[in-house]
Amino acid sequence: MPLSRAALDRIARLRDLFLAADRGERALGDYWRDAVDLQAYDEVLAARIGWKWDAALSELAARGWPRAEGEVVLDYGCGSGIAGRRFAAHFGARELLCHDRSARAMQYAVARATALDVRVRALPALGDLEPDVLLVSHVLGELDARGLAELHRLIDRSARVVLVEPGSHAVSRRLSQLRDALCERFAVAAPCTHAAPCPALATPNDWCHFFAAPPPAVFTDGDWVKTARAVGFDLRALPYSWLALVRRDLAPAASPTAPAPARARVLGRPAPHPRGLRVQVCASDGLREVLVDKRGDPATYRALDKRPATVRYLPHDAPPAE
Repeated sequence: MPLSRAALDRIARLRDLFLAADRGERALGDYWRDAVDLQAYDEVLAARIGWKWDAALSELAARGWPRAEGEVVLDYGCGSGIAGRRFAAHFGARELLCHDRSARAMQYAVARATALDVRVRALPALGDLEPDVLLVSHVLGELDARGLAELHRLIDRSARVVLVEPGSHAVSRRLSQLRDALCERFAVAAPCTHAAPCPALATPNDWCHFFAAPPPAVFTDGDWVKTARAVGFDLRALPYSWLALVRRDLAPAASPTAPAPARARVLGRPAPHPRGLRVQVCASDGLREVLVDKRGDPATYRALDKRPATVRYLPHDAPPAE
């Protein structure tokens, strides 16, 4: 991957724009200056977003999310097209549509997706499109009230929806608010294990977020290490929030299955405790902290300690001992 100083500067500029806390509720303008911006972004920041999509899509597959070979998939606000590429790689598609306010971004996303075994094209105007699958990736934090209303209308016209967003406090809570607003018309397929109002909104300091696991190779890749140091991000930290929805008027056979309701979804990261690890879990009765005792439940403790991203639910189904 080695990147030039100029490419690193481009990545740093884009990252600063995305993380800016002083924008408030204003929409973020078009930030793609040229194709070189998109290329630099795709090699680093989009790659990290792709690892978040891999984590979410892997969980969807485990929950029985249907394949999409015969369906139209829309990548909304596609940027460099990482969400569409990842989804098609996991679940297939008949046609992948790339939509963005930037013609340059759509052109780049289509070009990058041509290696996929699906038809790919840009879609400058949405019209009254009713996609079978709608993908929304790192968009909520860039929208003002008008943009959010437009997205809501597009979601209403979609059969299935997957949103993957940053794991920040503000954006995660915005996603939870969107979830609750859509629950009447849509069934929540993931990551929730219940259909009750989002418990993370009950108090101002909580938020629903997870951490994806980067490919192990990045930690020994000198180019990735240098890039992380130059741009200022932690290779180990991939916080994300996400939501998968299925319209309720679909036939039951098209709806993904959910885990047993007795299980609670693990949020965030475990915290150390003298007797083991403390984890926050979400269930229909709200958020609560659970102590995983290293003596009482050594398998779950080891998994949380060594591979926390593999522990999605409690009780945890530990893999067989090797």
